[in-house]
Amino acid sequence: MQKAVVYARVSTKEQEREGYSIPAQLNLLREYANKNDFTITKEFKDSETAKSTGRKEFGNLIEYLKNNSDMKIVLVEKTDRLYRNFKDYLTIEEFDISIHLVKEGEILNKESKSHSKFIHGIKLLMAKNYIDNLSEEVRKGQTQKASEGQYPGGKVPLGYQRNSHTKEIELEPKRSELVRHLFEMYASNEHSIDHIHNESKRLNFTYIKSGKFISRSECERMLKKVFYTGKFNWNGNLYQGDHPAIIDPMLFEQVQNVFSDRSVGGFSRKSFTFGRMIKCGECGNTITAEIKKGKYVYYHCTGYGNKHKKKYIPESKIDSMFADIVNDVTLPRDFYSFLSNCLEKEFGNRRIKLSQERDRLQVSRDKIESDKKKSFQSMLDGHIDSGFFRTVTHDYQEQLDSIDYRLSNLSHSVGNDFDIAKKAIELSYKAKSLYLKSNPEQKRRILNSLLSNCHLTGVTLYPTYKKAFGIFAKGIESGNKLGDRDSNPDYTVQSRAFYR
Repeated sequence: MQKAVVYARVSTKEQEREGYSIPAQLNLLREYANKNDFTITKEFKDSETAKSTGRKEFGNLIEYLKNNSDMKIVLVEKTDRLYRNFKDYLTIEEFDISIHLVKEGEILNKESKSHSKFIHGIKLLMAKNYIDNLSEEVRKGQTQKASEGQYPGGKVPLGYQRNSHTKEIELEPKRSELVRHLFEMYASNEHSIDHIHNESKRLNFTYIKSGKFISRSECERMLKKVFYTGKFNWNGNLYQGDHPAIIDPMLFEQVQNVFSDRSVGGFSRKSFTFGRMIKCGECGNTITAEIKKGKYVYYHCTGYGNKHKKKYIPESKIDSMFADIVNDVTLPRDFYSFLSNCLEKEFGNRRIKLSQERDRLQVSRDKIESDKKKSFQSMLDGHIDSGFFRTVTHDYQEQLDSIDYRLSNLSHSVGNDFDIAKKAIELSYKAKSLYLKSNPEQKRRILNSLLSNCHLTGVTLYPTYKKAFGIFAKGIESGNKLGDRDSNPDYTVQSRAFYR
């Protein structure tokens, strides 16, 4: 009796679990072997697609044929079970073996007639065409799905989860809040990726399945994913998704700007008090710092392109100028009291308006939900077809997501705004005293809170305050001119500008 090996394959893991395809192939091949007096020495079974090379058991089959030169017969159900790509075809052709394609009633070897090889080649091309066409249809379906706002990918980013019943993408409550927090941290431009990663570990931010802390590289990838804004990239195109947003586009853009700003030179690992905080007023390059004589820190323009002569300014002088800048925005007591009172009144009014806006949004949401249910009933009654229903439902869902996003922000927006405004006023009131007694890291944080940027022209610093503090500085200057003329000075113009 002649020896033979058997090869069987299914295209997917699901087919293997269903338990019918490979057993059916093996039964057919075993019957064929018995009928033709073949002894099966080994069986190879793959449950992977053959559109690409690298199938594990196919590789084992090739290795077995190399090590057993007396093995001359391979039994397989049909052409597309053995290979669907040309590399595997050429690999098999190198061996002096006979391939029995049982279902096709064909035996191929080096002695086969050219006509048989030609027909076999056509079958291989047809199998390859089937794979290509299937891939094309899959891509077409995925593109259509993406255009309808449905994310075609499988795994969703951290902060999201798929509903086990509806398969819709939902927020994963705890992690979605952590994602938002890390975006807000990095947008401040006060933290490196290392700091973000350490914060994620402090907050116990872990992968869902393994429970391990997310990696540093995952932190960086996460901060670059537009998916968190409610959109997604697919095949090079940006689509509006039907999944809820975790952050707004403005916050995402701020984070990408921080990445862009740091792309040249990176985040400095050498800790200089005012490093990367100042731009040159003459050429726009970053003012850098270096140590002279082993202990003295001097600041100067990086001077890329040699556009102008470098001026070296000692850190003590920079520190003194920043102290003056902080002093210019420090609120006098009467201005501080006035703004605090205005703040309480303003946010009292805003809370009332917030409540009215929440009620309005909820009414709109209830109406959309009602309309959505009516459209579903219309489909059941046969008044509209399923395609139109999906289009209408998608529109309704976009409206609901928009309302839900606004409602979720409303729930804490006033409280957050009040806290931010209160902290801004408190910081401006105590700015000078805080700065003078702070360590270098605390000084950086104070300056980053007060300033949007700062330019050094010659030996003078010119600050650009963040909006609220710029208004404070103008208000202080205006108030100082009033002197003691009025015990209750009118700062109305400045305070309104702050709340706008």
